[in-house]
This record gives sequence, structure tokens and C-alpha cells, in this order.
Amino acid sequence: MSDEEPQQTEWEDEVGLSEETTYVAIYPSRKHAEEWMEEAEEQGYGSRSKYLYELIQEARAARQEGFLAYSQNESKVEELQLQVEQLQDDLEDARNSEPGEIDITHEEFVTTFLTESYQPLNKVLHQVTDSGVLTGIVKDAVEEQLFDLAEENKVEYKQGYGWRLAHDDADAEMVEA
Repeated sequence: MSDEEPQQTEWEDEVGLSEETTYVAIYPSRKHAEEWMEEAEEQGYGSRSKYLYELIQEARAARQEGFLAYSQNESKVEELQLQVEQLQDDLEDARNSEPGEIDITHEEFVTTFLTESYQPLNKVLHQVTDSGVLTGIVKDAVEEQLFDLAEENKVEYKQGYGWRLAHDDADAEMVEA
């Protein structure tokens, strides 16, 4: 490109274009040309040219800012989508959990019982169980399961004695006979 200012052509002068304006021909499919015209009308543009000019300027600005590099960033987009899904799952889990409930699968819970020294798994497990942190979790889960089983007549409870497996009356009669 030369440093000289482009001169207005005779045609541009005849159609009344200003000196800063020129003509650029593009050859889209008829379908696209019709879509662009409809979009221009819907958005209140006086002409398809003004509409396309603005779209081109927006796209250029987006490209300069790196927004149109989707194919280059496709893996990053997928990674971010997975992170969003994980965060949504975590949020849903948090909403469904009891206040103050401890999540034993959470990183911070497990690392609480580690030190700078290597420890075998059984020692880490021993520290976790000795801490008493799991008592409430295990107690609640076992208690809930026992009540569910009692409703299904699979276990029985007797005041002062505790819980036991339920037996069918038919089985009891056969044992007694």
C-alpha cells in the first residue's frame, strides 16, 4: 500500500459519495444477502451496507481483543464448561446438605489429618476416626437406615434392648414347632 491518499473515482463522485467513502463489492450467496437485509430492516438500519459495515467493525474489534479465536481456545472453553458444571454440582450438593455437615470427600477435610511426614493409610484413617468428626455422620446414616428398615419390617426395636433383625411370624412358628 502506498502512503498516498486514494483518489475518489469518477463513479464515486457521480453517485455522491463523500471523499472519505468508497465502494467495496462483496458477493455472498442470495440466502445470506436476504438474511442480512432482513436483519438490517429489523434493527432499523437505513441500508444493508450500513448494517454490514457495523458488523464488520464489531468483528474486527472482537478479533483484536481475541474474542473470535474460538477454534484456538476450544479446549479452554471445554475446560471452563466442565468447571462450571462441577461448580453447579457442588452448589447443588451444598444446597441439599444439612447445615454444618462435613463432606469427607472434600480436599480440606482429608488434608486436615496429614502432616509433612509420610503416614500409612491406616494411620490416617485412625486419626480420622479418633477425631470424632465422623461419629455424627455415621450415627445419622445408620439411624436413618434402621428406621427405614423398621418401616419395611426388616428390623425391630425394643426399648431397653435395642435393634435386631426381624423374623417372619411364619418363620417363628416353624422354629417353635
